[in-house]
Amino acid sequence: MKNLDDILIDLSASHLTVLLPSEYRYAGTAVYGKGIGAARRVINLKVDENYSGDKTDFKSPEKSIRDYAMNQGWMESAIGFLTSASMDSYAASRLSFDKLRVETHLTSGLSNARAAGDEAEYRELLSEVKSGGTINTIVICNTPLTLQAAMEALMIAAGAKARVLQEMGVKSRVSDAIATGTGTDSSVIIYPDSKNQAEEIKYAGMHTITGELIARSVMNALKKSLSWYRK
Repeated sequence: MKNLDDILIDLSASHLTVLLPSEYRYAGTAVYGKGIGAARRVINLKVDENYSGDKTDFKSPEKSIRDYAMNQGWMESAIGFLTSASMDSYAASRLSFDKLRVETHLTSGLSNARAAGDEAEYRELLSEVKSGGTINTIVICNTPLTLQAAMEALMIAAGAKARVLQEMGVKSRVSDAIATGTGTDSSVIIYPDSKNQAEEIKYAGMHTITGELIARSVMNALKKSLSWYRK
């Protein structure tokens, strides 16, 4: 188990960053990162809106985040997200049970709300999707996880997000069905590394306290965030 009290949050009009006390393992869909790996800093970078499609000279997501980090003097290993949502939508939730601690940090926007199965705007398989109003979710656990448990945790986080959108009656901008997310959502599960497999949590589904805390943490943070968004 790790103490998460040493995590540093830096919030400005242009970014949210989470600085971990050391390199942690991660699994997720961050646009800047390798899907799975290790990093010390998580960057959530605000970019310009482009709903009319008039701007075409975008940097790649990787270059946007890498250049921003260099300009800020952030030299740590990093993963990152892009969003056009306001950083004022930032919300967090921290929950614990016994020695287990889970916390969620997220920003949200609903201009890009979609329901799973909506017709896609991008019909080419290798199209690069531009970021819109996005729900970017960072979940941190103080206990080592197996990779399988981390993947299960990502599913739990996605289900928790969909439940909040359902409860709040958020509709898809395409089909008018209840939204299950936005078209460009990203999520990451972050957890400490361990050399001892006996320390690793093997399951993080809905039957487990780990899954419960992850879901409740995501739900609490997203409800707070969307309450600001809907003001």
